[in-house]
Amino acid sequence: MSPAITLRSGRVVPLGAPDLSRVKDLCLECTAFYELIEGQPATEATGAEILGPLEARYAHGTKHVWGVEAPQGNLLAIAELLEGHPAAQEWYIGLLLVAPEQRRRRLGSDLCQAVLQALAARRARTVRLVVHRKNTIARRFWEQQGFAPEREIVKRSGRLEGPVGIFVRPIEGAG
Repeated sequence: MSPAITLRSGRVVPLGAPDLSRVKDLCLECTAFYELIEGQPATEATGAEILGPLEARYAHGTKHVWGVEAPQGNLLAIAELLEGHPAAQEWYIGLLLVAPEQRRRRLGSDLCQAVLQALAARRARTVRLVVHRKNTIARRFWEQQGFAPEREIVKRSGRLEGPVGIFVRPIEGAG
């Protein structure tokens, strides 16, 4: 999936291995997020994990990584998407990461809406994501984007294990 989307803050571009340095830089800028949900700071390897192959249990799906690129070429945000999980026409948003200086400027909302529109064009029916219970800011954000809690599970992320919510949203216009 190659987005051809321009947002107020920059343009949405597909990301791959040549973008590793830019992805790593954004992850390091967002280290407070990783400390909150994983109990450890972002490292040099964090960007490689985002761009890298899917874990075996998700290998039936297709991974897409998009970035919002500023005119200067740096990344302002990243969306990591999993197509076809747990079934065809279902998607997961694995990550929506926004640079700290871009938060509360609608970039996250704009990127989310662009993702939802792209998923509708791909005839996706449902999109899910995971929100850590202690990430109350993210929970409010996703609820404002039309996602609702579906269930809660215990999940390990980095050094931490704890309750996370699975949030779900139907894709309007799909079908």
